[in-house]
Amino acid sequence: MQTIYLKKFGNVLVSRPAGLEAFKAIRQTLDPREPIQINFEDTFTITPGWFDEFLTNLTEYAEGDVVLLPTKNASVLASLPVLITGRHDKFAEVVKRFLESNK
Repeated sequence: MQTIYLKKFGNVLVSRPAGLEAFKAIRQTLDPREPIQINFEDTFTITPGWFDEFLTNLTEYAEGDVVLLPTKNASVLASLPVLITGRHDKFAEVVKRFLESNK
């Protein structure tokens, strides 16, 4: 399993362009055939725009084989339900699994 530590991109993750840039930077180090997990440790704030760009592209690249590790990060927990509203794609599946297991 491959682990992406979001702190690698900073403690405060904001803006859609920065989220896309982070995905492009990490993509070249990943094998899309192996599961990927996201670690939120030492990340203070993640905005919905950053998270949407990063995670949408990552789930498409990994064909949905992404796991979000448990967290108490308030910005993550607040952003994710908003981001899946009206979505029925791999991104939404990944987020729903996380929300169910992180209760």
